[in-house]
Amino acid sequence: MNLSEVTLTEVKAYLRILGTDDDSLLEIILAAATSYILSYTALTAEEADTIPELSIALMCLCADMYDTRTSQVSNDKQNPIVKTILNMHRRNCIGGA
Repeated sequence: MNLSEVTLTEVKAYLRILGTDDDSLLEIILAAATSYILSYTALTAEEADTIPELSIALMCLCADMYDTRTSQVSNDKQNPIVKTILNMHRRNCIGGA
C-alpha cells in the first residue's frame, strides 16, 4: 500500500477503533503523521509512494500520536520501528540519527 492510499478507515482498523467519535482527530493525526514522514525523510509525496513500508511507519506514528495526547512528555524516545523505516529512506541527514 502506498503512503497516499492510507485512509481513515485503515488507521481506525489499525488502532482498533470502531466508533466515529474521534474521526476528526484521527484525520488531523493522519495528516500530521504523513507530513512528519515527508519532512523527516525529505522525500516528495510521489517518491514516498514508491516505498510501501512507509505506510507501516505511518500507522505506527498515528498510533503513537493517538495514544500520547498530553502536553507532558514522559518518553522522549522515537518508536524504534518508525525510526528504522524512516532512516532507511532518509535523504536529509542533518541533525544525526
